[in-house]
Amino acid sequence: MNPGYLYMLLSLTSFGMIGIFAKLADTRGCRPSAVYTLAYAWSMLFSALFVVLFRGGSFAVPGIVYAIALPFGVASAIGGIVFMLGIRYGKISTSWLIINLSAAIPAIGSVLFYREPVNPRKIVVLLLAVASMLLLWKDKQDDERLQAAAQTGESR
Repeated sequence: MNPGYLYMLLSLTSFGMIGIFAKLADTRGCRPSAVYTLAYAWSMLFSALFVVLFRGGSFAVPGIVYAIALPFGVASAIGGIVFMLGIRYGKISTSWLIINLSAAIPAIGSVLFYREPVNPRKIVVLLLAVASMLLLWKDKQDDERLQAAAQTGESR
């Protein structure tokens, strides 16, 4: 088996679990900023242990890595906190779908910045991502209308 498949499955499982843990924290009334601060602290500890155990403790990295890691970490922390704040106002299934549809952003970026070739299949996939976002927005509007109608009917 190609190790790339193992990495892909582990990544899929790990990132998928983030949504479950975020919703669990929300149902327990945890503050998103506290959850993500502790999550990143544990992540840093785990990463350091990983480097010590599997890389011999070599933390020597080129300076460019620090320049990339800083905005990467900031975007990740903001994204996580905002995601957890957002699930309070909607369904976890819808919120997680939107996170997954955000894959269109790096796809577009790779075409624009790295000149990745575009074929008809990629264009269709990106258009379907846009269509999915529009359908999710429409679904949210319909849910809000039904809830408003139910509340109006209950108050009479």
